[in-house]
Amino acid sequence: MRILTRFLKAILTLISPITLVELYCVLSRLRNELDIPLQAEPLMDTLVTFIIKDCRLKLISKSYCIKRDFAGYACRISLEHYVATKLASSLCLRTLDMLHLSYAWILKKTSGINLFATGDEEILEKAESIRKSLGIKVYHPKQAVRA
Repeated sequence: MRILTRFLKAILTLISPITLVELYCVLSRLRNELDIPLQAEPLMDTLVTFIIKDCRLKLISKSYCIKRDFAGYACRISLEHYVATKLASSLCLRTLDMLHLSYAWILKKTSGINLFATGDEEILEKAESIRKSLGIKVYHPKQAVRA
């Protein structure tokens, strides 16, 4: 059991800037339940910092833009948004879920990361389609504990 505990403590979980925004949004919605003072901005930063450190999360940011024509307009678009537009019809996921997976695909291509942990049932139901489309294995966080 101690080996498993040490192994789990060594796991470093990567998060994207999208996840960082989600942390702020969730904490903002829970503000009343958390009994946070009215001037919450510095406190929100502190809470998010605590969560990132306590959960051993690492914020990783890879930003790439591409130039594409859309409806006759040449524009620069972030790569994750472009990937999401290309896969939207085959995966049929919500926008934020698609952006998370698009960002995961970028990390796969740039850093060799090919795992995506989520508790989202809709994404988990489409795990096989995601693996085939993006080459990313989707799993529930509980599976990491069992391994």
